[in-house]
Amino acid sequence: MTDQPVKFNVRVNQYRYSYDDLLRVWLEADRLGYYSASLFDLLNTDALECWTTLTALLAQTHSIRAVPMVLANPYRHPALLAKMAATLDVVSGGRITLGIGAGGSGSDTRACGLSFPATRERCEMLEESVGLIRRLWSEPSVSFDGEHYAVDGASVQPKPVQQPIPPVLVGGHGPRYVLPTIGRIADIANVGNNDTVDEHRRYQGIVHRAAEAAGRDPSSIEWTHNADCVIAPTQREFDALVARLAEQAGMTSAQYQAERLPNTLSGTPNQVAERINEYVESGIRYFFVVFPNPAPSETLALFAEEVMAKFN
Repeated sequence: MTDQPVKFNVRVNQYRYSYDDLLRVWLEADRLGYYSASLFDLLNTDALECWTTLTALLAQTHSIRAVPMVLANPYRHPALLAKMAATLDVVSGGRITLGIGAGGSGSDTRACGLSFPATRERCEMLEESVGLIRRLWSEPSVSFDGEHYAVDGASVQPKPVQQPIPPVLVGGHGPRYVLPTIGRIADIANVGNNDTVDEHRRYQGIVHRAAEAAGRDPSSIEWTHNADCVIAPTQREFDALVARLAEQAGMTSAQYQAERLPNTLSGTPNQVAERINEYVESGIRYFFVVFPNPAPSETLALFAEEVMAKFN
């Protein structure tokens, strides 16, 4: 459907996942040729901690990239995070994308005794943090006295192995502060969930205007699409799957389709591929796919063999 590479990320929201289930998903995704996989970053919930778990999973896989979706900037000082990311990039052979955001869960952050300023200040902190991390990755020694962070002769050694440095994905929502921040600092933009092409265009307009104002080329920012996926080999099997999911949710199939599946990547493989192609034709080449939890191995394989294969 396109000659340009299209990438797929298995987006795992690891709430109440066992490590064995996570390892199964990552090993399958690695074997099936998914480009990357991700975990969320929340401290005060029943889930394995993001960075520790990513480290373990990268140690047991071969080619798949890891993308934290997304690290909450208030949790970690940028000098610490720069060192953590550089180390994991080295030991994984360059398989890290640094996903980071301003920190969206105030209740989670405050429950752990951390400060949670207003959105504007957190976006200023994020911008300062990403700038400092990039300098620590690329310069021998850094001294910096900013509004929110300061270092004096800080050095990250060894440096990341990715050249020139690992990509930075910035995720979040909000047109007033978050999207302009993405335009100023992101290599990869991750905005919204199950959004239409037109909604993406509205977000892109805000991000691109901020990028131009900062002297950046808007086309240098890679755009992504987040989507839930319910897929089955045939229409009959898809209808049966929707019926089961609807029953689990206490809904009728019609209610489930109307309330849970609009704008998702749902249906037979051909239907899902056609839906993806609408985004590909709009210029999006990187898809973050959320499968039912815990993602069944047969679903990962069906998507890879019958959908991904149409694009790559």
